[in-house]
Amino acid sequence: MNPIPGAIFNAPHGENVYNKEAIDYRGDAVTPENFLNVLMGEPTTGGNGRVLQSTADSKVFVFFSDHGAPGMICFPRDMLYADKLNEAV
Repeated sequence: MNPIPGAIFNAPHGENVYNKEAIDYRGDAVTPENFLNVLMGEPTTGGNGRVLQSTADSKVFVFFSDHGAPGMICFPRDMLYADKLNEAV
């Protein structure tokens, strides 16, 4: 019932800020494994292959929003548990 599917606005009556070319991973490529690999700078499956190239001196901000539960992050077809995320970070 969305009158403008595929659009993202960051202000009421603002411009559409959704740029489909700017998305690195979507659909079946949005997995716990790819998420962890991106954080650790390891090769991924699907998506455009972009990963963080950070060092111990880098400052990285990660924002993730989902409908998970304590100790887990939910992905479209799988879950990531806090212990695995803590290991990667």
